[in-house]
Amino acid sequence: MILVLLVLAKIGGEGRGRALGLGELKLAGQVLPNIRKVVYNIDIKRVMRSKLVLGIADGWLSADGDIIYRAKDLKVGLFKQDAALQPVT
Repeated sequence: MILVLLVLAKIGGEGRGRALGLGELKLAGQVLPNIRKVVYNIDIKRVMRSKLVLGIADGWLSADGDIIYRAKDLKVGLFKQDAALQPVT
């Protein structure tokens, strides 16, 4: 989710980042000290900009060429400080 926040910040989003949800998470191993190569990737599927900047992405992590973590529909938002203090009307 951190990588999605970095992408939202890079495109000009401002505010505090919060994890909003996750569609699916599959874990099939561990990153152990004997692992030589770790690769991660995120695919940004959608970015929405309104009062809230929202990013939706899929991601995976591989260890020595085998994908061991896979996440679908990571939802991350950036909230401006003032927006959090406003009552809902």
